[in-house]
Amino acid sequence: MLFKRLFATDRAGLPQVSRAGLGMVGNITVAEVTIDAAMTMTVAQMAGGAVYYSALSAGRVVTTPTAALILEAAPDMDIGDSFMFWVSIQDAFAITWGAGTGVTLLGRATTAASGSSLIVVTKLSATTVSWTVL
Repeated sequence: MLFKRLFATDRAGLPQVSRAGLGMVGNITVAEVTIDAAMTMTVAQMAGGAVYYSALSAGRVVTTPTAALILEAAPDMDIGDSFMFWVSIQDAFAITWGAGTGVTLLGRATTAASGSSLIVVTKLSATTVSWTVL
């Protein structure tokens, strides 16, 4: 599951349902990708919180999952809610992002060679999301 609304506490220590702006909470599992070709990222890869590319021999295009697949895996999301995950590249080649159906790309168009990006996915409507590369 990509997004699960957690319970947090307010400043007085009273329980509240988590909302946008409460910060990053997570238990990270790294999904290693060893494909050396243009590819589509899977929801399962994103779900652990970190995706690590370790076999690129050239710059590659990575397409996001469709908004429908992302939203199906995140049924607790309200419009305006977001989640984030890391993408890291071991190799000296960059990833160029491509948009799946219903996904709007924002931020940088690439994740740099031997670098990393924080990806923020925000629910824009019942059928669309934004994918912001920081």
